[in-house]
Amino acid sequence: MRTVLITVAVLGSLLVSTLAQERSAPKKPPTFAESVETAKKAVEADKLGAAIAALQAALTDLQKKQRVAVLTALPKPDGWQVEDQAVDEQAETLTAGMLGGTFAATRHYSQGEKSMHVEVTANSPLLQMGLAALFNNQALITADGGELVKYGQHKAILKKSGDKGQELSILMYDAHLIKVTSEGMTADELLKVFDQACIDRLEKPLGR
Repeated sequence: MRTVLITVAVLGSLLVSTLAQERSAPKKPPTFAESVETAKKAVEADKLGAAIAALQAALTDLQKKQRVAVLTALPKPDGWQVEDQAVDEQAETLTAGMLGGTFAATRHYSQGEKSMHVEVTANSPLLQMGLAALFNNQALITADGGELVKYGQHKAILKKSGDKGQELSILMYDAHLIKVTSEGMTADELLKVFDQACIDRLEKPLGR
């Protein structure tokens, strides 16, 4: 009897040890195509909640691809150090859910005493409600010390920022804002970096 109890105790100990050492691999997020297919099947089965969740996952995958494409399209001038800000994906997924796919991509440039800080806000319905009217009001722009700059069909506002800085705000399709704040640069130097070619490259990830 004692032998049986010892054997059971040993087996139990091994089982507990084995269970304690189990690890589950992190779940790989679904791709856009996988999410869309899951949503289709959910709709066919009248599982609308599951379909919405799958489409939200598809949107998250598209946002990641769009951010990568936006950062790729931004300038990388020779002789400048470039640093992209890390993304809190959980926080951004929550924000995107509330604001219809909005996300931000941030990059910092430095060269000696010169610097540029770029923030791209994409897919924002708030821009259409707020900034779009400002970009169409030349008198208000001038009164605020700004200058209207045109990039084809898109408009930008350029104005001084502090003693040695410039601020360039480019609005695309009333839904995407590229805001550049520079230090130690003239307006011409800033516009040479963020030129028409830069906006043309951004057409691919942000265009309609």
